[in-house]
Amino acid sequence: MTFSDPRRSVPECARVLRAGGEFVFATASPFRNIALDPRADRQVARLVRPYFGDYRVDFGPNDAIEFQPPFGVWIDLFRQNGFAVERLIETRPAAGQGSKYLSPSDAKWARSWPIEAIWKLTKE
Repeated sequence: MTFSDPRRSVPECARVLRAGGEFVFATASPFRNIALDPRADRQVARLVRPYFGDYRVDFGPNDAIEFQPPFGVWIDLFRQNGFAVERLIETRPAAGQGSKYLSPSDAKWARSWPIEAIWKLTKE
């Protein structure tokens, strides 16, 4: 879900799921992008980008394009497409816990702010 526009992918998931079907996915938290310093290429303890506005994040010609809407936009999209939110898990690594994809400084950052979101939805 991080790399597709949720205005297109959420309706498609709703189309293919039956009533009672579960839609579970992980994506980067919007906090991850608003606190990412592109020059340092790491998370910082200050806001760098706006939370509201265009949520298409283009990291440049050699990097991915991500979609990171605010949580309220996610919830509105889910409701508009017949999903009930069952759970939102904001991951937080334990102190001293390593990661296969986060740098040590980003893992430390993620102990204070959510770096990922895991959504569990049910099709009504």
